[in-house]
Amino acid sequence: MKPALSIVFFTVASGAGLGVLALVGFVALFHLPWLFPEALPKVAAIGLGLTMAGLVSSTLHLANPRNAWRAFSRFRTSWLSREAVFSLALAGVVIVFSALLAMEVDGLPRRVLALLTIALAWIVLVCTAMIYGSLKPIRQWHTRWTPLAYFVLGHWSGALILLAVARYDASNSVRLAHLCLALAVLAVLVKAGYWRASRKTDGAATLERAIGVAQGVRPPITTGTPSVMQARLLDAGHGGRTFLTDEFIFRLARQRRALLLAMFWIAGIVVPLVWVIGAWWQTPIVVGACLANLIGLLAERTLFFADARHTVRLYHGDSRT
Repeated sequence: MKPALSIVFFTVASGAGLGVLALVGFVALFHLPWLFPEALPKVAAIGLGLTMAGLVSSTLHLANPRNAWRAFSRFRTSWLSREAVFSLALAGVVIVFSALLAMEVDGLPRRVLALLTIALAWIVLVCTAMIYGSLKPIRQWHTRWTPLAYFVLGHWSGALILLAVARYDASNSVRLAHLCLALAVLAVLVKAGYWRASRKTDGAATLERAIGVAQGVRPPITTGTPSVMQARLLDAGHGGRTFLTDEFIFRLARQRRALLLAMFWIAGIVVPLVWVIGAWWQTPIVVGACLANLIGLLAERTLFFADARHTVRLYHGDSRT
């Protein structure tokens, strides 16, 4: 698939924002000493801002962005529609929740809104992942690893933003650093598992499967064992570029893929880990580590789209997807 910058930015920014909001909800619900109380509404605003910025950027991928409102009209059948509806509900809840946090209101309303923030942030994150994970024609996406990767990476980047705000100033925010370390390990395991699963060819679609003769075709049996005839493409049906070839027949150069992979592991995982373990709290280092993490996740998400092989590629020369 051709990676669209607006969609790549959308999934990374909204994932980080949703991770921030879910963690803020936990801090407020259980009175975790990871952040000073006065910092909570600011961090909630950062999380909401990242989420909304990502959602707004996703409309740039539309041929006519003015039709974005139609995303709300297919709630029963579309993960995209569910994401839009729950995102709007999340925005309303977070605004009220942030107001209560700013006024340092405690009690049942705060706990209820904290729970709603956590639940809605998780729901939106899963809906975003399932927009891609529900697509059966793309084997690399149609796997349980897709929502798991979105969930873990969103919380990994969100936890780093929380830690950047805390800077170990709160009495017990060292536990937030431990959470970051745990999420980093999970991120490594999940992405390694995703890439290992996507490289397997056991469930790959072939031209034979696409046209309904998965085992090939045998001629009428006369004597002996007849050979199996495999399907082959005679004509792609067009002589130039089309929408399908532009969007679905995208091929990433091997060197560029290696560069993006290195960017993810180094900028997305190693650099933030070094910062967390070293506990350097100078502002340039803190900002640089968080930005490096987001850059690394942009590289990871670019690979997520570029490595996807739609079944339509079988009708344009590929032997399997």
